[in-house]
Amino acid sequence: MRKRRKMSKRYRKMPINREADRSRRILKICLGLFALCLLVVGGYFGLKLAGIDVSSVSKPSSEAPSSYTQISSTEPSSETQDVVSEPSVPDPVSIHILGVGDNLIHDAIYKQAQTRAGGEGYDFSFVYQRVAEDIAAADVAVINQETILASEKFPPSNYPMFCTPVEMGDELVSLGFDVVNQANNHVLDKGVEGMEAALDYWDTQPVMAIGAYRDDEDLMNIRIVESNGIKTAHIGITEMTNGLSLPADSPYRIVYTSETELIEKLIKKAKSMADVVVVSAHWGNENTSEVTEAQQTLAQNMVNWGADIIFGNHAHTLQPLTVLTRESDGAQCPVIYAMGNFVSAQAYGMNMISGMLDVTVTKDFETGKTTFTDMTFKPIVTHYGAGYSDITIYPLSEYTDELAASHGVCARTPAFSLAYLNQFVADTIPEEYLD
Repeated sequence: MRKRRKMSKRYRKMPINREADRSRRILKICLGLFALCLLVVGGYFGLKLAGIDVSSVSKPSSEAPSSYTQISSTEPSSETQDVVSEPSVPDPVSIHILGVGDNLIHDAIYKQAQTRAGGEGYDFSFVYQRVAEDIAAADVAVINQETILASEKFPPSNYPMFCTPVEMGDELVSLGFDVVNQANNHVLDKGVEGMEAALDYWDTQPVMAIGAYRDDEDLMNIRIVESNGIKTAHIGITEMTNGLSLPADSPYRIVYTSETELIEKLIKKAKSMADVVVVSAHWGNENTSEVTEAQQTLAQNMVNWGADIIFGNHAHTLQPLTVLTRESDGAQCPVIYAMGNFVSAQAYGMNMISGMLDVTVTKDFETGKTTFTDMTFKPIVTHYGAGYSDITIYPLSEYTDELAASHGVCARTPAFSLAYLNQFVADTIPEEYLD
């Protein structure tokens, strides 16, 4: 069982106006007492007008009916009952939603994992050991699984048509990921059979798989993860599938960024079901930090339709982090256009820098609204030695110039250094959000 963040260090309570709440309660009690007085006075004069001896009923004797005594002495008015039974409103709560980049599993990564397992199965834990605590600490953690997990039908394979051992999925579950996006350009590398095999595998795991669906009904079945009373809904979309497509008669579904009417429908449905809508978007151009106009337009549209957080990927390097404003209600919505490779065995310096985006959202149970209240970007570096040896992830804060000088990418990126990495981050991530 994964560890969950203890709500202490990073748990932020939003203030409640308790003075106003106390004043409302006092007002309700006073109104109740005033209504009771009116009832007594009205009854008194009513009896007088009817010619009844008021003195005989105003102070009931021991022979007075017990029902009268119960009504006058034990049953509170309806206003008083409301005050007594009114439930207290829970304090606001916050959760942390973590997004990471492309889990791009080249053969060097799975072959090393096989060696570490002694030739029987695969042990991927070495790759993620330095970031495992960050993942486990998140309340909801989301990853893009760039390569299809279809090893139960196909042998593992490398670029350009990937297939990754299912033991990688076991590792992601063990790390604490809650949502796995498969909507990316490699989802059809092994055709419909490969996509089906991946879905069959994920059905056996305690995570939500998004971005690849068995049919229209499965597509419209919005995946929701609830944590600490906050519901997050998750949708996966992709711009391309490397020229591959599903057969015309296939019931399987992938959502493309060009299907804007469908995306709008999905987001609006998700918004009606959850407090926070998270979209994993695979889009843009590879190996550039430049964001396309199409990305920007779709991002703003999705925010306007109800998306609260957009985790973008595909560039295999960092693209800008920003906050967009929803036109209808002014809500602030974090958007990162690409987080880079969570891990890979690519060959250039720009492919080695990535990060983990931790978004804090807070729910006010009195208003029913959930809002973005904070976010932190933690830069990470994929490191390997000569011949792609010992591929692993370092937090940038733990990386050194000595490690950079020994990196295998130096042959193709001579400028690769700690300064190179820090400058790359500074060019794409606003300083206020850096961890």
